[in-house]
Amino acid sequence: MILKRLKLATNVRHSALEDQLPLMRANLSREDYCRVLAGFFGFYAPLEIQLMDSPYWQQLPFDYADRQKTPRLKQDLLALGTSPWALDTTPLCAALPDLNAPEQLLGCLYVIEGATLGGRRITQHLQNRMGLTPESGGSFFDGYGAQTGTRWKVFCAMLLANTDHAQDEARDAVIVAAANSTFQTLTQWLFPT
Repeated sequence: MILKRLKLATNVRHSALEDQLPLMRANLSREDYCRVLAGFFGFYAPLEIQLMDSPYWQQLPFDYADRQKTPRLKQDLLALGTSPWALDTTPLCAALPDLNAPEQLLGCLYVIEGATLGGRRITQHLQNRMGLTPESGGSFFDGYGAQTGTRWKVFCAMLLANTDHAQDEARDAVIVAAANSTFQTLTQWLFPT
């Protein structure tokens, strides 16, 4: 099953990224949090333009338009005091994952939709640590709120419907490679060496 394969194959990169992010630390400062949000904004803003411009949506019965993360990131940064000018001049990632096939789109979506699940734990920490709510700077990590689990299941059902019927190892390998590439490019963007 592609979901198990994706989880196993991306676990190392996923864990490495989580370990580098300061979000669950007891000493997380507002400044550190804003830097992380700005980094995510710099990645998601160009990535979501690329995603929405993809010609492969016609092949996938999935509507990403109302799932976009960039509006939530923008809302949070503005709520936390980032000026509109600073937001407009935030550096944007140019080294994005390749989305040249429907399988690559699926792999990338696996990463960014899956991130909403972990974000729910971060939301609780932000509320406890800094008093942030989805309305006051924590909407990105809140994902889809109470609908996060349901929306993840909808994504998983779409992914399974578009992969498992074919039992195509080569196609699954492209999805897994794209998921790993998404984790890798995000990590390199947030933590350049």
